[in-house]
Amino acid sequence: MAQLPHPSAPSKPLVLPKPRPDAAPEAIRPAFAVRYKFLLRLIRAGLTLTVLGLMAFAWLNYTYFTVPGERNSQPVLFDISRGDALILARYRPWRPPMVGDIVFYRAPGSADDAALLIGRVEGVPGETVRRRGPTMTVGGREPLAIGFELSPDAPIKDGDIIAESRYLILVDSDAVAYTDSRIHGYIGRDQIEYRLALNLAHYWSK
Repeated sequence: MAQLPHPSAPSKPLVLPKPRPDAAPEAIRPAFAVRYKFLLRLIRAGLTLTVLGLMAFAWLNYTYFTVPGERNSQPVLFDISRGDALILARYRPWRPPMVGDIVFYRAPGSADDAALLIGRVEGVPGETVRRRGPTMTVGGREPLAIGFELSPDAPIKDGDIIAESRYLILVDSDAVAYTDSRIHGYIGRDQIEYRLALNLAHYWSK
């Protein structure tokens, strides 16, 4: 029968086996450390894909534009001055132009590379345009600060009902010579390319 060691006998120290020199570092690390490293890789990959996705979205939907002209000259819209740096959003089928939008469009019959015109959407399909003395009303809203010519040849006439996919686009004042729907008539949806998303001059000037 095997004899038990005497209680007073000194115990031998516990010796752990040494890791093999050829073992991979992951094999000797605790399991949670390996999982933590894997999680960090997933986070990095997710952030990279998110940044690339946002860059692609911005490239497809937005563009940069500087309003031509001298900064001290008369603006055509109260919200925009000549020389302002703007961020423009491309119009998509699910987001039609709305009243109040500042839009950038091409004149009817102009070439694809023609200069963009700037105006504000004041009338949308189905609304009625009325002459009120020297001004006009659209859709029963408050009169605008501008009117239109009372002539049989004028593109805009009293009592017009704006047709489908057509828009009334005007400037804010007659103080500057500029063309809008009073010259070009109602603007087609396919001629409107951008809307104002952000005027950087409002932040740079502060």
